[in-house]
Amino acid sequence: MKTHVYLSKGLAFALASIISMVVESGAQQVFQPNAKEAELYRLIRDDALQQRVQVVLDPRLCLAARKHAQDTQARKFFDHRNPSGVWSNQRVLNEGYPLPSNYPPDNNTVESMAGVPSESAAEALALWKSDVPHSNHVFGQIAFYRGQVVFGVGQAPKSGLAYATYVFISAPLPVGEQGAMTAAIAAQLSVRPDASGTLILSNPQPKAIVEVYRSSLLSGWNLERTVVLDSGGHASLGLKLGAREFYRFGYYQP
Repeated sequence: MKTHVYLSKGLAFALASIISMVVESGAQQVFQPNAKEAELYRLIRDDALQQRVQVVLDPRLCLAARKHAQDTQARKFFDHRNPSGVWSNQRVLNEGYPLPSNYPPDNNTVESMAGVPSESAAEALALWKSDVPHSNHVFGQIAFYRGQVVFGVGQAPKSGLAYATYVFISAPLPVGEQGAMTAAIAAQLSVRPDASGTLILSNPQPKAIVEVYRSSLLSGWNLERTVVLDSGGHASLGLKLGAREFYRFGYYQP
């Protein structure tokens, strides 16, 4: 199998095609963004104002963001502290993402929110751009936020409120984990079917955060999911969808 590694603004990528080999996979963490969440991530990552050199999307942060967006609609509130008294930092910890000791659980140092009547991701970004504290956070325009290189995005359509809720979360690389994959390690990423036909993403570095993009034409790449590899360096990608498939992997490049 041939693997190619190249850099793009704000991300490092590895590109791989599929060959046959049996690979076992254990427990994993995975998040599949909807179209609006994927768009929000792309807009934040690629905006000319973005000061972070490298970023990566994490499933745990995404899950915390989506759950909070859905909760605002279900319980009709709009705040970083939910009606049960739980703050943003604690909700990130609840999803198993380890934060530094100077991120108190009863505070918010990770999250921005936007209420958007049009349900547009671009409008959510425009709202954050119009407010200095939010712009500082979303685009890493001060050193504290610039060090938050792992992202999460969540969206909930209008239901309980008169506007859609967008949530953006950023945090430092996970404390105690090997989340910063180097280009040399990323070059060893592979996708191979196991005995049941399930595609397994493999890498020698366990607990690495990897974005998974899929294409059958080496163009029109679709952000399908973001995963944290298990302790053996594996993650399941589900069944193969077509006769010919290619994968591009986004990862944090230190």
